[in-house]
Amino acid sequence: MATMLWRPDSRNTKTGPIPQGYVGATRAETERSCEGCPMRRRNATTGKGGGCYFWGGQATGAQSSMQRRAADKPQEYTLTHALNFARRTAKYVRGAVGGDTCIFTRKQVDGWHKQTRAAGLRGLLIYTHFFDTKGSHLKCLAMASVDTLGRADKAVNAGWKAAVTIKDRKAPGSRKPQLKATPEWNGERYTTPEGRKVSICPAQISDKDCNTCGWCDPKNFKAPPIVGFLIH
Repeated sequence: MATMLWRPDSRNTKTGPIPQGYVGATRAETERSCEGCPMRRRNATTGKGGGCYFWGGQATGAQSSMQRRAADKPQEYTLTHALNFARRTAKYVRGAVGGDTCIFTRKQVDGWHKQTRAAGLRGLLIYTHFFDTKGSHLKCLAMASVDTLGRADKAVNAGWKAAVTIKDRKAPGSRKPQLKATPEWNGERYTTPEGRKVSICPAQISDKDCNTCGWCDPKNFKAPPIVGFLIH
């Protein structure tokens, strides 16, 4: 059975100080979860990654350190521990900061949703890049993370809520050198090929964070069906 390493807090200003989960007790397990993702593929000539923020940044090193510590003290990396030591202000839990949830069973993920709510939090924010392949068993338990507006339509038509990457605009205030030539979002509106509205992530364009938003909880039926994420 696959392992999610849970931590009770986060310093990520976008998510807010909430418990977070990291896929894989080992790097090999994390790699397996992402196998086949177009954002994970490497260029055969340069050896560089395909644009994934996790595999292309420092987060992989931090997760490797976490995996080593968890091997010695596994009890400190359970969801129970994370919920028990979460801040009182935490309203949500975020799953799969690094890696993909597709390697977990439906029973596991459903259990996380139930345990999070039983602890008094509002819900679980969680995604899979493989809604129509190896993550299809997680429908209604995870958001479909997609990279085109057409794929967002396909996901919604199949009964999913979708999180889609907006590739032609960057989040306001982004300082990443590789995004220097990409214009900032300035109120542009997006619709899918089938006419569905795309709602831009509030944590990217306002003073909200994931903890005060909740749109990416797949069980939040008041949230918009398609959430757009500016590149960042």
